[in-house]
Amino acid sequence: MPLALLFDLDGTLMDTLDVIVLAMNAACDEIGVSPPFRSAELRPMIGTPVQRQLRDLRGVTGPRAEVFTDAYYTHFSRSVDDGIQLYPGVSETFPILAGRAMTTMSTRRRTQAERMLRVAGLRSYFQDVVGGDQAARPKPNPDLPLLGAKLLRVPPDRCAVIGDSPVDILAGRAAGMKAVGVLYGYGDGTAIGEARPDASIQRFADLPKALEALEP
Repeated sequence: MPLALLFDLDGTLMDTLDVIVLAMNAACDEIGVSPPFRSAELRPMIGTPVQRQLRDLRGVTGPRAEVFTDAYYTHFSRSVDDGIQLYPGVSETFPILAGRAMTTMSTRRRTQAERMLRVAGLRSYFQDVVGGDQAARPKPNPDLPLLGAKLLRVPPDRCAVIGDSPVDILAGRAAGMKAVGVLYGYGDGTAIGEARPDASIQRFADLPKALEALEP
């Protein structure tokens, strides 16, 4: 039985950093948060919930953070509807992966993840979509990947998490899954290595070969 696949989105399938920065700063203007965010400070935190980014980078918590998050998602959604930039090799490689059970393990709200996949033309490959608003605890806790495995009806030890952040790798390992680290995304390569993925890829097109090496 081929490994089921649980994908992170931002930095793994989709290059969304510029759109994220724009949406965060549009929310800053709307809610009155300052100073504006810079790409360099947001980049390593992509994959963590927006409210944690606000707390750690701007000290914003509570109801104000909730209002900011809603504003961010509104601005981000408008940009998504204009199109999504996939990383090289993603659209060409997914037909090779077809036939495997697949879902997401993104910290994005489920409706947002669903929209991103549809706009990118990838939704038909996924049996389900799992978002951060469906789990009690975010990555690196195992809640998201375990929910994904449950919805796919696949045992965790027959699943592989694919992500560009240490929290993706740690969440997969905590769930008892294989983990593939993506080195072309937003995560720091050294930190990803320290999270001890079972395999790493420099290009998305390398994923099928990496999976074959992990399967009996």
